[in-house]
Amino acid sequence: MNDDLLKDQETLTLREVCEHCSLDQEAVVAYVQEGLVDVKGNNSGSWRFSEIHMIHIQKASRLERDLRLNPAGSVLVLELMNEIDRLKKQLKFLQRQDNKD
Repeated sequence: MNDDLLKDQETLTLREVCEHCSLDQEAVVAYVQEGLVDVKGNNSGSWRFSEIHMIHIQKASRLERDLRLNPAGSVLVLELMNEIDRLKKQLKFLQRQDNKD
């Protein structure tokens, strides 16, 4: 992937995502089934992924490998990490508001 801004356009096929992430189709399908990414289409052959989806899949795959998690566990960890980031941003915002008063 180049240094351009990540695209949220869903243009990548399941095969392209598998090739880029060095994963088999079953792994990517498991992440979709666990709700890591929301793809449109009636079946895996019609699914289209964005570059952002691919980044999420790569992160989940690394967590699965590094922490020896299953797909559900890696998705849960990513969700918790995102929630922590969201709460940190909210806390910083509230602290700035408190300092203004």
